[in-house]
Amino acid sequence: MSTPIDTERQFDADGESEDPAVPRLASRVFEALGTMVSISAPMDPDELDAAVQTVRRVFVETEEYFGVGGRGSVESLRRGETELRYSHHRLRALYEQAVGWRNATEGAFTPHAPDGPVDLRGLVKGWAIAHAGQAMMDLQLPHWSVTAGGDVLCSGSPFPAEPTGADPFYGRHWRAGITDPFDAAALVADVPLAGTPGFTAALATSSGHGDGRPNAYLQVSVLAEDIVTADVLSKAILAGGPSTLDAAVREFGIAVMVCGHDGELLASAGWPLQAPL
Repeated sequence: MSTPIDTERQFDADGESEDPAVPRLASRVFEALGTMVSISAPMDPDELDAAVQTVRRVFVETEEYFGVGGRGSVESLRRGETELRYSHHRLRALYEQAVGWRNATEGAFTPHAPDGPVDLRGLVKGWAIAHAGQAMMDLQLPHWSVTAGGDVLCSGSPFPAEPTGADPFYGRHWRAGITDPFDAAALVADVPLAGTPGFTAALATSSGHGDGRPNAYLQVSVLAEDIVTADVLSKAILAGGPSTLDAAVREFGIAVMVCGHDGELLASAGWPLQAPL
């Protein structure tokens, strides 16, 4: 999984920021969709609290639409208790999105469980994070990070600064660590996420631990501009292997790092601070 990394900030002897015009980085954490959600932004804590209420509603509505923890429409569909044609229009739309990804990945990503039923659980978290990010942008917040279950979507910088010349980047990168699949206390990569304000950067990691499927890799991490693409393609590459990886990098412009079952790490040419495949 991916894990946000605290980016150090420089303070003077009194504990104040060296640049008093830039707010300190503030974070809030809450539980949703059976996992922990973290919202961070360089802004006044009271203002962040107001923004978090909006984001929290996105996750609450996601649970209402799709369910979580063995309950709700996604689980009813998976268990065959509900037919797709009688489901809520949002669930049907999610299925159509999943079918589109199945076609785009030549079946490596699928909206069906191995034994046949429709299974949309692989899209729900990414859907929620994407809508949470859109909520932050709708609030006209240029610098923020949303993390849920280890997947990260961000915009701007944790420590923004005025741009210089033609450089569109405002300050330092957001950063996320990728957990070592053999040691949950260790990281295999520290990834800079260069989210220019108004444009998003996303990191998603999928693991083959205990899912009961014959996966080509033990773990796959994907960097993309949006979280749904990162999340879906990490799952597709995990199942589809090298041919799916090559096609995804070529067709979607993503960067990928994979961990083999023997622990070997390989990264595509666009992966930051890593040797090319």
